Amino acid sequence: ALLLAAAAPAGAQPACAARTQQSVPAQGFAQAAARNSPSVVSIIVVRPRRSSYDDESDPEYFHNLSGLPIPDPSEAAGLDRTTASGFAIADDGSILTNAHVVFDARETWVVAADGRRFPASVAGFDRRTDVALLRIEGGQLPAAPVAPTAPVCPGDWVAALGAPFGFEQTITAGIVSAFPRFLPGSGAMPLIQTDAALNPGSSGGPLFNADGQVIGMNSMVFSSTGIFVGVSFALPIERVLRIAAHLRASGRVRRGDIGAHTQPLTGELAQAFGFAQPRGLLVTRVAPAGPAERAGIRIGDVLAQPSAESAAQGPDREDFISDARPGTRLALDVWRGKSRMAVSLQVAEAGGATAPPVLARPPVAEAQLGLRLAPSKVTAQMPAGVYVDSASGASLVAGIETGDRIIGVNRIPVASQAEFEAALDSLAGAGVVALLVGRGNLTLYIAVDRRGR
Repeated sequence: ALLLAAAAPAGAQPACAARTQQSVPAQGFAQAAARNSPSVVSIIVVRPRRSSYDDESDPEYFHNLSGLPIPDPSEAAGLDRTTASGFAIADDGSILTNAHVVFDARETWVVAADGRRFPASVAGFDRRTDVALLRIEGGQLPAAPVAPTAPVCPGDWVAALGAPFGFEQTITAGIVSAFPRFLPGSGAMPLIQTDAALNPGSSGGPLFNADGQVIGMNSMVFSSTGIFVGVSFALPIERVLRIAAHLRASGRVRRGDIGAHTQPLTGELAQAFGFAQPRGLLVTRVAPAGPAERAGIRIGDVLAQPSAESAAQGPDREDFISDARPGTRLALDVWRGKSRMAVSLQVAEAGGATAPPVLARPPVAEAQLGLRLAPSKVTAQMPAGVYVDSASGASLVAGIETGDRIIGVNRIPVASQAEFEAALDSLAGAGVVALLVGRGNLTLYIAVDRRGR
């Protein structure tokens, strides 16, 4: 995801001032990375081609790296293959990643640190918080050491583990730049800002501290290009686990709604509106005929919980409206200038809940591994080999691209479509075949797994 607007200032963290100085890890993050690595997975997603590349996919960048020509979008295949990251939170096959990775997935595959690959189902996702829960069968992956109550303080050393650009098990390190950081459009979700490098493919991986405790899930960068420029954001693991519990139970998140859009009241906004404490939610829009309007709430009002407990929570926990159960009554203190009103209103249910997608699988038998080959008359004057016009199914999942030149199947050289088909027939009993591919100036083998399809 790309963020192009200014962010609200981070809230103060008084508890961090009382902490002892955190020392630089004596041996870097070697032990912490080793502790987390078995839980971290790469995720392969096959999905419809998106009209705007606002997440893990930037075809111009990848094709420029590979030396291939940039495809004409009007002639491109209907499906894309993208990669991302994730991590296990239980030994029952439950895996966390970002919602923007899988919300329109046709196929989802999980690749473990030891190379095992599993088909994954999407148990549910929540696009508002960018959290998704996946499930795999038969995969005994150790749960990551999550620490929902671990302190997160600016200046703390942190590391990210994931698969940027598909390079699995990549670790990058930095410090916590700010927490909590509130971004436009994120509602009351506090984010962990760091300078640990994230790039396309890093989304969904864990952010952990010097002790190896997972404190967040990497989600986005601030950039006009999609490439890391020094500002990254992660979702706090405590919030992520809360959303995951809802997704595990019902595949969706039910949220309260009072018919008002709000944003956290920062210190500067509190000064502008004449409030002594930056506590509560500032109303930015009121829906006609909704509960808020019926209760007399207006734009510019500040909403707060009347309990003393809420006053001590700070701005990073001001999500009491969305956490309220639909159908219940919610008591609010409404501040307008120096005036206070006590309001009780009935909580509605927020719209936009999305059911998890159905996992679509291609047919068991795929002609030519799901490859559509360019006619030989078109490639007659080109170097010998079989040219890929488009890839789907097993070949798309494996990473075969339009424009690739196949010059071998395992150890069998192929120079024509007839030779390619004969080579596949001779390996009909093999679950995995290796295609020798020419891509730009590179020659490499790509394994295509036909099992389990």
